[in-house]
Amino acid sequence: MLKNERLLKIRNWIKHKGIVTVSEISKELNVSTMTVRRDLDELSNRQEIVRIHGGAQSINLKANAELSRMEKRKINVKAKQEIAQIIAGLIEPGDAVYLGPGTTIELVANYLKVDNVRIITNSLPVFLSFQDKADRYSLNLVGGSYRARSGAFIGNLANEVLERLKTNKAFISVNGIQQNDVSNANPEEGQTQQIAMNNAQFRYVVGDHSKLNHQDLYPFYRLNVTNGLITDSSISGDDLKNYEKFTKVITKIKKK
Repeated sequence: MLKNERLLKIRNWIKHKGIVTVSEISKELNVSTMTVRRDLDELSNRQEIVRIHGGAQSINLKANAELSRMEKRKINVKAKQEIAQIIAGLIEPGDAVYLGPGTTIELVANYLKVDNVRIITNSLPVFLSFQDKADRYSLNLVGGSYRARSGAFIGNLANEVLERLKTNKAFISVNGIQQNDVSNANPEEGQTQQIAMNNAQFRYVVGDHSKLNHQDLYPFYRLNVTNGLITDSSISGDDLKNYEKFTKVITKIKKK
């Protein structure tokens, strides 16, 4: 591929996705990460993209400020409790389960009744929510670079560990769900959750009804490759019909 063609592809991809990482471009175009970095630097010098740590973003991308974890805990509490019960109902004895960061997933420990479950998480708050029940579960905390805003461990170390782990089920909480795209505010956190989802047999996206029809900074996964979207019963009929085009929409606790 000629350099000018490669630069055009990179620029258009960044314009479409909003944010793209060096590793994503390297895999997509089958070129070295060193080549990608040089290309991104050139596009940045031309003011056609904005360079960020680990990748680049569109010059037209404007993101809302991400709420802190403590702020998120106070929003849509009833809906989050409803969703946490649904998640707990999908977990069965003998499962190895990835639970991603998020104030909804932090509530799952309150409702999980089955024993003999291996829980894997890169979220310190999720880990702590299960700490007083450690005699019932096998708890595994994946380390890495700590992101205080969400309480998650991210980065290369977290990714390397999760790439080696295979789970029965993965549950990830997201900031935005817009048609087939799911998104959050941080590219590195999105990459970590992407790896955990890809290594799971059953994959679930978690988000209350306020996350629907909203896109955050970094789209990192697609609904149509998941086994379900778990949301609360306040989802509108129109949204239910729309999102069922991409995956199963789950709003009720699974009967045992």
